[in-house]
Amino acid sequence: MIKNKKLLFCIFIGLILLLFWIQETDSDYIIERDIGIHNRVFKEYVVFYPQHQDDEVLWGGSALKRAINTLGTDHVFVVLGSDGSGVNVFKDKFYENKSRKEKEELRNKEFYAALYDLGIKEEHILILADMDNKSGNHFDLMREVALGFEKKYKSVTHVAHTYKYDDHPMHRKNGSIIVDLYNSGKIKDAMFYLKPQYIKKVPSDKRVIYKTRNHKDYQAIVNACNEYRVINKDEDRHGIGYISAHSHFDQLLSDPELTSVFHLPY
Repeated sequence: MIKNKKLLFCIFIGLILLLFWIQETDSDYIIERDIGIHNRVFKEYVVFYPQHQDDEVLWGGSALKRAINTLGTDHVFVVLGSDGSGVNVFKDKFYENKSRKEKEELRNKEFYAALYDLGIKEEHILILADMDNKSGNHFDLMREVALGFEKKYKSVTHVAHTYKYDDHPMHRKNGSIIVDLYNSGKIKDAMFYLKPQYIKKVPSDKRVIYKTRNHKDYQAIVNACNEYRVINKDEDRHGIGYISAHSHFDQLLSDPELTSVFHLPY
């Protein structure tokens, strides 16, 4: 009986410490996400390079809306790096007989719907998996596409994933393509998506912060997030994005300003 009481007491103390740690971590992020360069001006054109379907809104929704609002829809492009077929959701028995292409199409239904809500023109969406002549990764093509945008438009901001701090190796590789082009002088302006848990690792003078402060943009981003949780069998919609990354969606939507944090090359 005494041993059980001691065990329960230890569990209770452990839970208290865990709650304190979570609150402390959240508080740190809330403070840190306000420290940096706010609303950094884009070049005349912006190209976003989300690696997977949902990355465009999870890490860059407010920035994407800022780009559209300041430059216009004709000056904003989105380039999707992966077909998204490797997500863990597809291990479910329901998907076992679907081809890689069919899985991509399911994910892209959510992706196109989200970008429509955000205000991106369909003709300004490039799907590297559909452009490439091979399966697997498309980083070589991504490099060519970035150089093509730079050559055609001259004044371009390229937004990729961070090459430094991310728990997903494909995100880091995505960022390395753009930072290598930047470091070699082949592109002139670049920024990089940063997940909330890594914000303190980046010096404040290298952080770039975009926030949503009007209802119209806020609702557009929320609607885009919700596209990833739609379940409608008649439309072949299965909420894949939300199922696979629900904690990231929940964290973003808990922020009343839907903050996007990027970092500059360094």
